[in-house]
Amino acid sequence: MVSFARRGNSCSARSAGCRFCTFLSGQRPVKPQGIILKILFPIVAFMLLLTVFVSLRTRWIIRGIMNNYHDSLISQERGEIENILKGDLSEEALLSVLRTHFDTENFMYQVKRGDAVVASCCAFPEGYKINPDGSMTAMMDDSQFYGFRIAAKKYGLMIDVLREFPHMTEFSRQLNSTVTVFSISILLMVVYVLGVVRKNLLKPMRQIMDRIGHGENAALTHIRELDELGSVVNKAFATAELKNMQARILHEIAVSLNKNTTLEDIMDTIVGQSNMLIDTELSSIALYDEKGDFSKLKVYGVDEAKIRQDVKRLPRGEGILKLMKFSMVPVKINDIASHPAFSGAFPVGHPVLKNFLGYPIFSKDGRPIAALYFANKRHGDFTDEDEDILTAIASDAAVAIQRVQDTEKMERFRRIIESSFDVIVITDRNGIIEYVNNAFEAVTGFSSGEVTGQSTNLLKSGVHDHHFYRNLWDTILSGRPWKGEFVNRRKDGGVYNTSAVIFPVFSDAGEIRNFVSIQRDLTEEKKLYEQLLRAQKMEAIGTLAGGIAHDFNNLLSAVLGYAEILKEELPADHPLQKAVGIIENSANRGADLASRILQVTRKEKLEFRVVNLNGVIEDTLELLSRSIPKTISIEMKLSPELPGIRADATQLQQVIMNLAVNARDAMPEGGRIIIETASVGKENGAANGMPSAGGFVKLSVSDTGIGMEEGIVHKIFDPFFTTKERGSGTGLGLYIVHSIVSNHGGYTNLYSEPGKGTRFNVYFPASAELPAAETPDESEDYGGTGTILVIEDEPDVRELNRDILQKLGYSVITAPDGKEGLRIFREKNAEIGLVLLDIIMPMMNGPEVFQALRTIVPDVRVLLVSGYSSAAFTGIDGLLKSGAKGFIQKPFSKKTLARAVQKALGPGNS
Repeated sequence: MVSFARRGNSCSARSAGCRFCTFLSGQRPVKPQGIILKILFPIVAFMLLLTVFVSLRTRWIIRGIMNNYHDSLISQERGEIENILKGDLSEEALLSVLRTHFDTENFMYQVKRGDAVVASCCAFPEGYKINPDGSMTAMMDDSQFYGFRIAAKKYGLMIDVLREFPHMTEFSRQLNSTVTVFSISILLMVVYVLGVVRKNLLKPMRQIMDRIGHGENAALTHIRELDELGSVVNKAFATAELKNMQARILHEIAVSLNKNTTLEDIMDTIVGQSNMLIDTELSSIALYDEKGDFSKLKVYGVDEAKIRQDVKRLPRGEGILKLMKFSMVPVKINDIASHPAFSGAFPVGHPVLKNFLGYPIFSKDGRPIAALYFANKRHGDFTDEDEDILTAIASDAAVAIQRVQDTEKMERFRRIIESSFDVIVITDRNGIIEYVNNAFEAVTGFSSGEVTGQSTNLLKSGVHDHHFYRNLWDTILSGRPWKGEFVNRRKDGGVYNTSAVIFPVFSDAGEIRNFVSIQRDLTEEKKLYEQLLRAQKMEAIGTLAGGIAHDFNNLLSAVLGYAEILKEELPADHPLQKAVGIIENSANRGADLASRILQVTRKEKLEFRVVNLNGVIEDTLELLSRSIPKTISIEMKLSPELPGIRADATQLQQVIMNLAVNARDAMPEGGRIIIETASVGKENGAANGMPSAGGFVKLSVSDTGIGMEEGIVHKIFDPFFTTKERGSGTGLGLYIVHSIVSNHGGYTNLYSEPGKGTRFNVYFPASAELPAAETPDESEDYGGTGTILVIEDEPDVRELNRDILQKLGYSVITAPDGKEGLRIFREKNAEIGLVLLDIIMPMMNGPEVFQALRTIVPDVRVLLVSGYSSAAFTGIDGLLKSGAKGFIQKPFSKKTLARAVQKALGPGNS
């Protein structure tokens, strides 16, 4: 808010003489006195008092003179009477002398003896008064008499003497009349003065005050002093009115800025209303960006759109604008053309500026965020008062712009917080929720309205104990952040895992005001982590099993090969034919087991082709019937229109068999196994991240058995996990199912409920191709000629290869390792037509030997051999691409080896 008090004119201390301070203190101001009471009344009162004083003083003097005169005559007369009394006269003579004397002097007298009047003259006044000193006064017919009483003790008489002084009384009356006339004249003069003052002072002044009271200028009175006073008053009121208008506009600007919610509104308000305070042709406000360049500009008084079109850019803030930006006080330039900061020319289309007044608008931290400037004042130059107005507007603008920028920043932060995938919770220091973002509702299911004002305890799942929460609260109440993981409860009762950081927010006083918790939902990550652990566990087991299967294949190669040789060498009716058959069947079963292990561990190359799942199920039905007891019925619900899938048919049979056996074991008292197929849409794989453009083929195997608890369901596909009694199961059946389905690009889910059975759903990506037709067997003539170098580290397998190849007509040279094989090849490469090379050997492995052979003879024919499949040993495919003529997997039959050798040697070698 703008302060409207001019600098230097505010009260420094409240006093009784300041009306504003009196108002603030709650005291009623004293009503001011008028000119009559303030000036004329003292003058009139003084004149009246002076008149009264003069009149009274005159009367007192006259009375004193008259009294002295009376006293003098009376004293003289008294003396004469005393002299008469001193004579030796008789009473009669005394009375006669007194009568003659009093008559001569015009005295009134009476001579009394006691109460009896002995002699008197005229009518002696009766109401006389005798004073203590013997003097007498009396009034008769409005006349004042003065006299004395004297005792004639010798005669026993009391003589009273009175005399009127008429000339003195008349003199007193005239003098009193004169004083009265003088007093009345004074009063008339006062009245006249009052009239003149009223007419020539009070009335004009009242007229001036009435006009001023009605908001008009004081009129001329033709009295110089009053006209001068009226002129001063008119100027003062004009100045006050201007100040009031400026204060009102500044107030309106401040109020408007507090109401504005956007920078555009603030800029419009400032440039629009400030132009009324500082009368200029151009007013402008510009906002700075983070680099200090103009980011927005609002101009008043010119056609802004036209200027933008002509100039085609915002001002760069150079020259005078740069000087203003870094100035801490308003920049006032009354002649731009002569100022050293002026560049010398304005851009084309820019209005010509004559004078300039500008001031930067600072943020709370003292950084210039905007600039307000005016140019081309219409009347005269810019004044100090204009600077004050500019400073006041800039102060309000700074607050408003900072407020809007802070609000916009807070709004951006709010949108970021609301859009965050992380859960954000703000509580008070007691854990009462004050705010949650949208991610909170998405993760927990609780809306903001449901949890605001509630304790965070509503999220407790019961997994964590009291010590866990005690440690958490001790940490954050000490002012330190807490990091850890929660298992919390959702609104639906389910639990979720979250990683959380909780930190305190301090007030300005350094006290903890709030806690902020930022949480990330780890539920899916935990699942993925568990899947990763499971995959790593399976990989480790697979690696172990693959190594065992590889070694097993090496052993079986010799057993199966020599059994086949014995079978051919012995007559059909030889007693050992049965033993050889048992050996051969056992070896084949072992090879099949090793092949399955390699398939499950992805170390056996799968023979993918498009097959019909219904046909595979039907082919497996006979085997199922022999494996399932009569107390369990098998129901088939196969969809007739089922698309093909790319799969290894043997492994599909393994999946079906394992699921069916698992269902059988869950129904010891009997029940039903339902096998269903169906074609489903591609949306079924979206949830598992396995899109398929052609949809999926679903295989469902259900039972009516005992079902499983939720805890068992999560472990059912783990290797070696079984719910059967010890010795009754390996725990690999469903693990193999999961592995085979994964190798086929599909996925598995299940639903089980205790007492209601289990349902396994297996999804395979559908294929648009049709099942391939079977090809007839090749010719049975596998013999050939030439020299073959066999490089094999296993002695039995090496001898088996020699025996089989020699019987097929080939010359055979053997080597126990790679180094020996290379030595022989260097010596006899001209006669060696083919190298039979084992991949896995100690010291120098197969790929190294292969590259060495090629350095000797670049087009050497090499047939690769290994207990692993080509898919399991990733280097085999690279060797085949580098020129190897083929690959066979151990254990192999005579037929398989013969075919591979014939193919490697090429036409003309059979």
